[in-house]
Amino acid sequence: MLLPPDLAMLSKSHPNVFAVKEATGDFENMRAIRKLCGPEFTIMSGDDDKTIEMMTDASIGAAGVISVVSNILPAAMWEMVTAQLRGDSKKASELLALLKPLIQVVTVKTEEKTPFGSATCRARNPLATKTLMNILGMPAGPCRQPLGKMTRTGIQMVVEAARKAYDARPELFSPVEKFFDVEVAERLSEGKYLEGLYYGSY
Repeated sequence: MLLPPDLAMLSKSHPNVFAVKEATGDFENMRAIRKLCGPEFTIMSGDDDKTIEMMTDASIGAAGVISVVSNILPAAMWEMVTAQLRGDSKKASELLALLKPLIQVVTVKTEEKTPFGSATCRARNPLATKTLMNILGMPAGPCRQPLGKMTRTGIQMVVEAARKAYDARPELFSPVEKFFDVEVAERLSEGKYLEGLYYGSY
């Protein structure tokens, strides 16, 4: 991770260093970047859930997001960011609430039973997102090693989150259905679409 002074020195001496993806989750770090790098430096959120707060905080002034959930719902994420850029915080917040179930499963943590006791299993980004894309009929393929598959418990959490988002506003998924010629409701209810995407045992 580059510290704010590092970014400031680089941006002053190299004009092509003019932006950063900020995914530290540390708002004081973000404010320091803005203070040291100046108003023309572009800060992009690297955390979907923090995007609106980073954009509305004048001492950060994020311009948008390099988003994970946009791999599934790009139009909805674009609409959220565009609404906030226009100053329509109400609409942006409403869209963030609709996307929240999917944002919450970017990383999935479960407790799994093993022959040697309970074990904490963390499906790190982008595993959960790519798994959901495959479930929905979006050919995302497997993750690179060392990431593998999800556990059955973890994949059920992802499916339930997608169902919650779909039930709240099905039209958010219309671009997926039209482009990939799929029915999202069926994909989220039929177990056959989960086959091969999770470990049979832990």
